[in-house]
Amino acid sequence: MPVRPLTGIRVIDLAVDRGELCGRLLSDLGAEVIKVEPPEGSPSRSLPPLDPLTPEHSLFFTMRNCGKRSVVIDPGDAAGMATFETLLASADVLIGSAEPGAAAEVGAPELEAEAIAARHPHLVVASITAYGRTGPYAGRDVPGSVIDATSGMCWKAGLPEREPLMPPGNISGDVAGLTAAFAVVCALIQRLGHGAGQLIDLSANEATAQITDWSLPNSSKSMIAGVEPMEVRAGPGPVYTILAAADGFVRLVVLSPRQWQAIRAWLGEPDYLQDPEYDGFVARFMIADAVLNPLYEELFSTMTMEEVSEEAQRRGIVATPILKPGDVITNGHFEARKTFDRVPLSTGGTMSLPSGWMEIDGERVGPTGRPPHLGEHTGEVLAALDAGSGPQTDGLVAWPPVPESAPEPALPLAGVRVADFGHGGVGVEISRMLAEYGADVIKIESRTYPDFIRVVLGGEMSPSFASSSRSKRSLGVDAKSGEGRRLLLDLVAGAGGSPGCDVAVENGSTGVMDQLGLGYRDLSAANPDVVMVSSQLMGSSGPWSDWKGYGPNTQVTGGMTHLWDYPAVDRPSGSQSIFPDHWAGRMGALAAVAGVLGRRRGVMARGCHAEVCQAEQTVGAMGDLLARESLQAGSVQPQGNRRDRGAPWGFFPCEGDDQWVAICCRDDAEWDALAALIGADDPVLATLDARREREDEIEAAVAAWTRTLSKHAATEACLAAGVPAGPMLTSGEQLQDPHLAARGYLVELDQPPIGVMTFEGPAFTASGMADADIRPAPGLGEHTRQIAAELGLDEAAVDAMIASGVLETGIPSSES
Repeated sequence: MPVRPLTGIRVIDLAVDRGELCGRLLSDLGAEVIKVEPPEGSPSRSLPPLDPLTPEHSLFFTMRNCGKRSVVIDPGDAAGMATFETLLASADVLIGSAEPGAAAEVGAPELEAEAIAARHPHLVVASITAYGRTGPYAGRDVPGSVIDATSGMCWKAGLPEREPLMPPGNISGDVAGLTAAFAVVCALIQRLGHGAGQLIDLSANEATAQITDWSLPNSSKSMIAGVEPMEVRAGPGPVYTILAAADGFVRLVVLSPRQWQAIRAWLGEPDYLQDPEYDGFVARFMIADAVLNPLYEELFSTMTMEEVSEEAQRRGIVATPILKPGDVITNGHFEARKTFDRVPLSTGGTMSLPSGWMEIDGERVGPTGRPPHLGEHTGEVLAALDAGSGPQTDGLVAWPPVPESAPEPALPLAGVRVADFGHGGVGVEISRMLAEYGADVIKIESRTYPDFIRVVLGGEMSPSFASSSRSKRSLGVDAKSGEGRRLLLDLVAGAGGSPGCDVAVENGSTGVMDQLGLGYRDLSAANPDVVMVSSQLMGSSGPWSDWKGYGPNTQVTGGMTHLWDYPAVDRPSGSQSIFPDHWAGRMGALAAVAGVLGRRRGVMARGCHAEVCQAEQTVGAMGDLLARESLQAGSVQPQGNRRDRGAPWGFFPCEGDDQWVAICCRDDAEWDALAALIGADDPVLATLDARREREDEIEAAVAAWTRTLSKHAATEACLAAGVPAGPMLTSGEQLQDPHLAARGYLVELDQPPIGVMTFEGPAFTASGMADADIRPAPGLGEHTRQIAAELGLDEAAVDAMIASGVLETGIPSSES
């Protein structure tokens, strides 16, 4: 049986659509999650994608509610609501997604998140809303596609001559649920210390903005320097190219001189490519369209996309196949990893459902059961409630009593120490989340093997690196040397009176940490309590486990790139998004804090090793769509911006150059309101089926109206009429957004040595937490002397280790 560190925790789940993944993740990690539904059932039971063979079966609901229990309570029944209060008193966590003021509007102010938190001070109440509970946009009831537009997920997806593209799936709603799960566990860590619950206010808009690829700090840095940032769609862009093979397409990434020399050798060392200038990316970019890409496609033309990728990886070149949904669910690597559960259905056939987001100690931590039938557990749960029994907590550390007055807000991870071996995007994002909430994160690096994001612009700092390594300390050390390895083991174990590490994070290539003598076996021998989080591109097992790559390489293998496209195109249009790097970072951070809490509560006798396969994060994010494909081959295709949830649904052009507004009608009433705005007086269009038949005509009518307005004016007109809408914002535009400013999301700092820039702020605030700790990123080796002294090394020993190259400080040893 897998380790489930949240065993013994009870969660009441009221979330509908947005944030439903929060409860699913907590359930996977061991919590008892009770979904409370009205007699007619949760609205999410009817959300698409639907089972094509049994349309009353929502695959959206299935994917996000596996392992939960269902209890029916009638909100209009006084006795039922008294039972609900008793249920809350028995629980540790409440998850809700109602917009602020929604309960009060229907005459139930006692069900507002603030009121519930006040009545149940032991309870961690997680409010997951579109824009948060404060700020100018608070209370806007909009679907996830509008959040995709306002958060910055869309402006870099698609072709410059066409409309921008909304991502497939439920990215904004699910990353809100994932980030909320992290926040909940942080709050439970605090409760274990002082007994008090708290109210978490999470904005889906800010949670999604956090995963938009460092765009905000890079744009802000450009604008401060007087340079207009290049915020235009360019397909896959010049770095993450998409090229044809015999049976499909591959994503090829050639960045370093070593990668270039390897592919040049594969091409047969043409004389005209021998100029040393081509070792640099810029020179190759200048001849990419005319020379290089045609050469690559000619080379690949006789091979399948998997053969191209396998040979490229063998040669040290980054390439991955662009898999379609049908390819993903039958892929041999995913089959070997048991990425999917093959679920037999009572109606016949088998559904392929992603088997879980992570592994702990080599075992998949997936669903604890199927999704519940409506009210399936009502009798059982309420009978246990009457008997005064709750979740099984025998042998676990008890929660302290609720204090008479609320504790002063504090950072929940204060006292936690983290050894950060991460680089690039995923590992450093895991530890960034921990650092912002109080952990002492020590980034381990060296100039011999620097974090490539640190040096990507030629110096030792870049806006992207600063974003993901802010609030950390830097230890410059040669991990390949014997002395360096011993120092790192002392760091993890604790030495010289300093505490050991609670968490270690790494996302190196498969096997690298073991080769260094710093794998989980080595670290746990030094400190049995350490929780290690590893994240590899394709996971640490399976035929492709040794593959190398970047976020866009896992986006393609999980089916997302194929679906993030216009319908009926000849070749993938592409996006410059590096999803799922930042998503995987948050999943790893959740694994880390769950491990810390599980160890402190006594669920685990020692630490554990959590693994977050990056490609499987994309698979999970596309999970309900892949499930539908498994039930009916060919049923899941690129939709552009149209969605099964309603019509019209998409981006519409506005006044100005490349200005767009997202408008999404979920039901007939919202369409009626929009029709009145645009002057579309046709009663035949009153139903969704009728609108589907004339979708092109309706979209043209909406576009004719929006073209006369700015995207902000179109948004305001729609919202005033009750139609969900939002402007598509680039990162540069987000810097001027009044709501992000009011929420404290725009954090301006002076980052040595490159100057002032704006960082992404927090996705949530919480009544029991101090403001997120956001400070500049460290210089390489900036804290080496300080950390070495903490480990008991005297100044002479440190000087000797610097002279020998074992340690590095902020000034390279050749200059010191």
